[in-house]
Amino acid sequence: MKGPVTWAFTWVNLIANKPNNCPEVERLALMAKKYKVYLVMGVIEREGYTLYCTVLFFDSQGLFLGKHRKLMPTALERCIWGFGDGSTIPVFDTPIGKIGAAICWENRMPSLRTAMYAKGIEIYCAPTADSRETWLASMTHIALEGGCFVLSANQFCRRKDYPSPPEYMFSGSEESLTPDSVVCAGGSSIISPLGIVLAGPNYRGEALITADLDLGDIARAKFDFDVVGHYSRPEVFSLNIREHPRKAVSFKTSKVMEDESV
Repeated sequence: MKGPVTWAFTWVNLIANKPNNCPEVERLALMAKKYKVYLVMGVIEREGYTLYCTVLFFDSQGLFLGKHRKLMPTALERCIWGFGDGSTIPVFDTPIGKIGAAICWENRMPSLRTAMYAKGIEIYCAPTADSRETWLASMTHIALEGGCFVLSANQFCRRKDYPSPPEYMFSGSEESLTPDSVVCAGGSSIISPLGIVLAGPNYRGEALITADLDLGDIARAKFDFDVVGHYSRPEVFSLNIREHPRKAVSFKTSKVMEDESV
């Protein structure tokens, strides 16, 4: 598709490396504070000359909590986005529960999910661009597997929501599309740790879906199945997570080198 490249350069300056110097991040923080909500927002982040598919987290006071960078861009996304590393797989302990996120198809990565389960995730956010009915099955499985609430958000878009050709083209289907053609059908949903769909999936149009979360369901679910607890087999399986940033270039001062030689 030509489109992702076009949008990548359109939004190249969306997120700077330091969020407190970025007006877009400040605007999101003000929105979270104004409406007193915990905000989990997908963005395209720029560090230097590399772009990342990223999720930002804000608390209800407008404080920027941190970010998660997508570990594995999907298919042609790899021509545009950099790869995240283990330093941005956070789970934030908040008054409403422990919150984390995985982006689109990286939700299919068992090791990533296991890392977040081990950090005690309770509210698992899954922004996506996958509007197929099979996505709901994946989200239900994660809720059951992790004993957590899964909140999956997807956009509902029509062709007219995108720039007109030739600026943006849907490869292989552009000729058959009308301005009102649905190009992404949404499917946002909220699922309980017991595998019960509490809201959605919504395929009808733009909407706000809500649900009351009973955190007691987490204990009820994990009483039967705790994937990183009593249902794990550490003498058979183990997982090591490298949480330090993976940089291509690192520097050591002469002082550090002297200390290491002692």
